[in-house]
Amino acid sequence: MKSLLTTILTILFAVGGAYAQSNSYVLLDKSTMIIEGTSTIHDWECDVEDIQADVTFDESVMEADAKQNPVTNLSLTIPVNSIESGKGGMNKKIYGALKDDKHPNITFELKNAEIEQSSTQATNGQEPSFQLMATGMLTIAGTTNEVSFPVKTYVQDGNTYKFTGNYELNMKDYKVDPPSAVFGTIKSGEKVTISFEVYFSKNSI
Repeated sequence: MKSLLTTILTILFAVGGAYAQSNSYVLLDKSTMIIEGTSTIHDWECDVEDIQADVTFDESVMEADAKQNPVTNLSLTIPVNSIESGKGGMNKKIYGALKDDKHPNITFELKNAEIEQSSTQATNGQEPSFQLMATGMLTIAGTTNEVSFPVKTYVQDGNTYKFTGNYELNMKDYKVDPPSAVFGTIKSGEKVTISFEVYFSKNSI
């Protein structure tokens, strides 16, 4: 009897583990994030080349056609040294301004996301979509602030979620001095805009 019970439990855990794994989601390589800003001579733009993410979706929301937020958990980590301007000198100034030696990562932890608009059925060839108001804790250079911003969420083929949106922040709110060059004669503006288009797909491994 003990042997039989052990065998049953082993099978149940194996099946449960496979189920949990099949319902996990991974960030796709085609995801993009761009940081845009201004300076006294011209606008500038940086690509984020490394986005690390952990996300959990409530798939029953989609299956039940309910007007509820499908995102139950979302955390993002951006290594500061993955921010790429295409210019080595500017990169160094950005990393220094963000205090990468003491705070190597920018992080965002979702607290809640309230659904504002929902279209859970595809119409006219369009993907089902959600308009969310996301609220979470954004940490930059060791300073954390609560932020809220709208996010458009699309459902593709029932297995992939696409998030798009942007958020404008003031670097001074995070105790970051805007980078400057040429003995301070060229200065970046205090405000930057982070734009993103990220994709999460069900992990079939």
